[in-house]
Amino acid sequence: MLFEDIISLDGPHTKSMLKVLFEERGIRIKKQWGQNFLIDQNLLQFIVKTAELSRNDVVLEIGAGTGSLTRLLAQNAEHVFAIEVDRKLFEILEETLKDFNNVTLINKDILKSKHHIQPEIVEAISDHISTANSSTEDLCVKVIANLPYYISTPVIIDLLQEVLPIKTMILMLQRDTTERIMAHPGTKDYGVLSIMTRLFAEVKVLKKLSPQVFWPAPLVDSAVVKMTVNRHTYVDTIRDYRGFQDVVRSIYSSRRKTLSNSLLSLCSSHGIKKNETRQDLMTILERVGIRPESRGEELEIEKLIELSNEVSDYVSLQKNPE
Repeated sequence: MLFEDIISLDGPHTKSMLKVLFEERGIRIKKQWGQNFLIDQNLLQFIVKTAELSRNDVVLEIGAGTGSLTRLLAQNAEHVFAIEVDRKLFEILEETLKDFNNVTLINKDILKSKHHIQPEIVEAISDHISTANSSTEDLCVKVIANLPYYISTPVIIDLLQEVLPIKTMILMLQRDTTERIMAHPGTKDYGVLSIMTRLFAEVKVLKKLSPQVFWPAPLVDSAVVKMTVNRHTYVDTIRDYRGFQDVVRSIYSSRRKTLSNSLLSLCSSHGIKKNETRQDLMTILERVGIRPESRGEELEIEKLIELSNEVSDYVSLQKNPE
């Protein structure tokens, strides 16, 4: 009996099916890439339902694997851009999706670097939207991904800052990442990821997941998280976005420092080393109603924006006094 008679890529990609398929194709699961495959068929349907897809949606799927979810997405969306970095999995993905003409498969890492999404991926989606919008309603992007822990933070932050018209993101994330996203000021998990997600999106945890919905089962629990993107809620109040990023990095790269010391280091990195700099910063903190001995994890996002606006203005003035 031929292998094709035993394994059909058209059926559910269950644990037993994947085991046989991978053995036949000589595929080894790469732990360093965080490969844990969704095998719960009810969960796949839940994700598609939660995404509320329509023919006005372009989907960016990160980590398409063998294409079991991709297939469902393609049945409901205008177009799907499916990203898979593993070459052998990509070959299976091509077979699974061979009958779909509304899927673009891309064999690349989603990240070009820690702070940048692959430009070819952004360009491909942008070109598709531009062409489609000439004859239809405006399309929006919905991101759906089962993100490995090691890339989850940069991918989330980079996508939220990207130029793509992203409307929602449905993400499967490990518990540690979810806790940092949902963290409130004053807690140990509150930091850059908490701030950047709150800056760009409303976040809800929709479903907690046991390790058994994946194969191989990860060592920790996960969750389905929905981010509803609104880039105007806070960003429009930031006078200098690059300056805001600098302030956030200076504060949260040295969490044990007081705000005054963190901001002093920031000014020093810009070449501002006047004797009165510390006192100037104290005046800024007093003006925005923040105690100089406070630490970054205490700041609500509104207060952080207010502080960054003042500091950015100060840095700009010191560097360009005329």
